[in-house]
Amino acid sequence: MDALIAQYTGADEDARLVRQYITRMEFDTTMHALAPYLTAGASVCELGAATGRYALTFAQMGCDVTAVELAPEQVEMLQAKAEAQGVSLKSFVGNACHVPMIPDASQDLCVILGPLYHLQSQAERAQVIEEAKRILKPDGVVAIAYISRFFVAGLFAQRFPELICPEVLSQLLENGLVTDPKADSFFRVGYFATPQEMEQLLTSNGFQLSSHLATDGIGRYIAAGVNQFTPAQYDTWLAHHLNTCTEPALLGASNHGLVIATFAGDAVSSEH
Repeated sequence: MDALIAQYTGADEDARLVRQYITRMEFDTTMHALAPYLTAGASVCELGAATGRYALTFAQMGCDVTAVELAPEQVEMLQAKAEAQGVSLKSFVGNACHVPMIPDASQDLCVILGPLYHLQSQAERAQVIEEAKRILKPDGVVAIAYISRFFVAGLFAQRFPELICPEVLSQLLENGLVTDPKADSFFRVGYFATPQEMEQLLTSNGFQLSSHLATDGIGRYIAAGVNQFTPAQYDTWLAHHLNTCTEPALLGASNHGLVIATFAGDAVSSEH
């Protein structure tokens, strides 16, 4: 975990999500998808909260928010921002795979927007979903984000041609990992999933799928154009994107995907 903490120490996730239209689209799409569950008074936890861009927004909407983040510096930044904004929430340093500070059956919504980018073993990925099940109320909702391995292969072709070799592409396709020392540290501490795998991670653990979104759609491929939009053009493109982002054909091509599901009990697991 030390390498992962180092990866995010000094990083400002808030700035990443607003500095360009293509990254703002990720935030706007996620918030649009989560909006039905973010009612005032709802108990919401975010596992992997980084510097609080989402958690603070949830709190501003009147939710009872608990934020958990692995990197201590990120938690300090989150706490400072909450104080500066006059926002109340609970924040903890912790690993998304083990959150004993959150009581059983206490949360209406569990949001996991970063950890599955980095949990490299199947056991760890199953463990974080088990924790979500434990802390969710009956009929509670989980939202998990992932990075598509198919998008990453294309990104390597576009920006990192030194990684276009059989060994790297085979490992990425077969295992979702990139261990080549020539790769940036983000990729070496990452895990890159398939859309089907993420759906199965939830359905095999007692969840019923509600929606599956291509969070970025094709935006990353046309970033040069999108980032030059006027505000009105961005709003028009975002509306179009929101109307098309559940198209299954877009899921693997999108940088990020978002799966939302309701906990239906362990009995559902035996049906899959």
